[in-house]
Amino acid sequence: MKNIGYIRVSTDGQDNSVITQREMIENYSKLKGIEIHDYFIDFGISGKNTIKREKYLELIRLVEDGQINTIITTSLSRWSRNTLDLLKSVEILKKHKVSFEVIKEQVSLNTPMGEFFVSILGSIYTLERQLTSERTKDVIQNKKKSGKVYSRVPYGYESKDGMLIENPLEQRVLRKIKRLRTKGDSYNNISTFLNRNKYMTKMGKKFTKENVYSLLKTDRKNIGFSSVNG
Repeated sequence: MKNIGYIRVSTDGQDNSVITQREMIENYSKLKGIEIHDYFIDFGISGKNTIKREKYLELIRLVEDGQINTIITTSLSRWSRNTLDLLKSVEILKKHKVSFEVIKEQVSLNTPMGEFFVSILGSIYTLERQLTSERTKDVIQNKKKSGKVYSRVPYGYESKDGMLIENPLEQRVLRKIKRLRTKGDSYNNISTFLNRNKYMTKMGKKFTKENVYSLLKTDRKNIGFSSVNG
């Protein structure tokens, strides 16, 4: 029976969020006297797209197989941003007597109040997501009409006068990463190579294997910008 830390980051711009979430889980588990045996991490996936979250689905399968004792995550929004999926997963965890600990909201399925709180918060998160989505659509439409950049600048590009242009150095790094991966190098070996050659992430930090994975999985043919030059 394993104790698992679950982590999810939704965009390429949240590279350091993996480290932050892991540290929160490690500190919480030490405080509670729980030994974490493994971490399940979903990269670049929205919390509302359950069917695309490979590690989440793998974790649920292990729960159903009776292999999981405890799951710790930093917040309910990391676990799920869809009320129906959240409630379904809670029922599965309860059925298999899995302890589910949520750090931010201080929720535990070990108590009736915790179970009730999960269902209420799930509904609130869904409403929040829907309202935010509507506001975001309006902002994007306005920026599209004015020909401005309307998303986070991804690795390999930079914004100039509100327009997107390629960053030559970062483009070379991307090509090198792809070549190394094609040759069979692991994400960890690629990050080691990048750090050895003093390349930095968009945030000016050292590369991790999670960064490399995220860069390779980002779709740069449809990156959500109004214009690309160079």
